[in-house]
This record gives sequence, C-alpha cells and structure tokens, in this order.
Amino acid sequence: MFNSKMSKIVVIVVLVMVGGLCVWFILHFIGPGLPPPAGMPEWYIPGAATRIENGTLVKNRTIVADHFELIDDRKMGPPPFFPSVSEYCGYANCIRTESNDLYLIAAWYFDDSKKFLQAKKDLYQYLEENGRVSTVELNINKEMSEEIKRRESRLAWGPTFGPKSFNVTKYESDITSGYFLVYKKPFLASRDDYFIVYYGSMGSVDLSDQTPFLKELIAYEYYLSESGTIEGLKEAGDIGY
Repeated sequence: MFNSKMSKIVVIVVLVMVGGLCVWFILHFIGPGLPPPAGMPEWYIPGAATRIENGTLVKNRTIVADHFELIDDRKMGPPPFFPSVSEYCGYANCIRTESNDLYLIAAWYFDDSKKFLQAKKDLYQYLEENGRVSTVELNINKEMSEEIKRRESRLAWGPTFGPKSFNVTKYESDITSGYFLVYKKPFLASRDDYFIVYYGSMGSVDLSDQTPFLKELIAYEYYLSESGTIEGLKEAGDIGY
C-alpha cells in the first residue's frame, strides 16, 4: 500500500517536472506566442482593429489616439521606394488626421544574423545613393509616457523595456524622409530575431517639422524586452559599409 502511494507520488512529481520543462522550452526557444517568420513584420506595423457595432463587424483604422488613420490594410510584401532586402517584409500607409500629411511604416524581418547584417549594408548603400543619410539620436520619452497611459485602456502585449533615447538612421529624400530603427533580439536573448523598421513622411518635406509626429508612430508600436537592443543601420563596430 505504502509503495503504491509512493509510486503515484513519484509519477505525479515526474509529470509536473516534465510539464514545467516543456513550458520553459516553449517560452525559451520558441517564444511567447510569436507568429511564423512571414507574419513577423506585422509586429511593428499597425493594423486596423475590429469591433462589433449593432451586430456588424466594423474596422477601426484610427491609431495613436486618433491622430492618424490607416489607408487600406497593412500589406505583406516589399515596401515602395526601398529594396527588398528580406523575404519577410510589409508596410502600411496612414494619414495624419486634420491634415493631408501621408506616412509610410515599413518593416523587414530576419531570423538569420548573417542575412540581417548583409541586408543592413545593402539598405544603407541604397539610402546613400538615393538621399541624405546620417545617424541622429531620438528621444521618445514624452511620447512613450503618453502611449503607456493609452495602453492601459486597450489590449497590450505586456511591459515594454529598453531605452527611450537611442540612435537611429535619419534619411532624407524628395520621395520620403524619416527614420530607420533596428531592433535586435526584441523578444528573447536565445532567439535570432532582427527587425529593420522605417517610419517616414511622404513627399518632399521638412523632416524636423514631421519628427514629432513620427515619434508618436514609433512610440505606438515600440516594443523591446530586457534582453533586446535598438540602434540605427550603421553603428560603431560595423564593418564593410
């Protein structure tokens, strides 16, 4: 009788340990409910939310506290005006409410560090050939403070860590001007996840006038775990540029 009870206890303990190990493995190596590579660009690209009104499914295209409205749905595929440096990419267009200002948000995703490094070089070279490029520091602390307050009233994916002031790549041209951000391992240190994300204003604009609005868009989709880093396309130590 005693041996039988002990055997049951041992089995239960083993099952609990195995279950815990499986959960750890999933979170540590697979990730916290992350999409497959083809869907990864959507992580940093805003999309229309849906809600039920009078029994009808309605799309809400406004984002960032109704300051911007999406034009159509976000699209998976190469963004306009830039080279296709990754097979996993997408973009969205939006307009700032009470204005005619148009914006482009684009993202390229990589799950291979070598392909990511090569893509950074290729994209940077393209930018140099087609516009003016520099490294600048952006501070989105004010925008993030407002966005965190707003997230309390809508579904969010958890706490956001990382710096609120960081280097980015500034790009200016007659077609679009804005900022490129590079997110390295934003989810888990054990996963090879890399993103290049662009937030830009369309047309020939004064980028300094558009920067406050671009910082709002950056804050809206900003996500970084404790192990992640954020920087521009070209940083100290990069070679081959």
